[in-house]
Amino acid sequence: MDKHIQNNPNNPINYVETKEDKIYNKNQYIIETLDDLTTHLFGDNASDFLPNYDNDELIDIDEMVDDLRQEGYFKEDIIYYSKAIKYLQENDASLSESIELALEMGYYLENINSELLASLHYSRQKEDTFYVEILPQLKKL
Repeated sequence: MDKHIQNNPNNPINYVETKEDKIYNKNQYIIETLDDLTTHLFGDNASDFLPNYDNDELIDIDEMVDDLRQEGYFKEDIIYYSKAIKYLQENDASLSESIELALEMGYYLENINSELLASLHYSRQKEDTFYVEILPQLKKL
């Protein structure tokens, strides 16, 4: 090999990854993994709900989950009576879980309807699934 090429820092074969590059690559890997998992389970990209992170520091997974919660990632709306009824029949036929969630959140029984109950239930299911299926995998990274 030519000595000039061997010692030239601009030659790609002589590239040495910097600390900033490693952090950036790790952050990208975390975001890509998050998107792969959420797309598979929920059909959406969670990163669409995240702010742009400063790549000077490694992403803190717990802070990222807090950001998702604050940006409304886990909030789902099921609209239309027929869709709400179908969802509730399949997932909470007795309505006990949904009504309990509504009451915990400060709703009164006279102010609830099938769309609200289905939305609350699905949102809770999405968040629970995230914590069980996705978060442990992200923490391994």
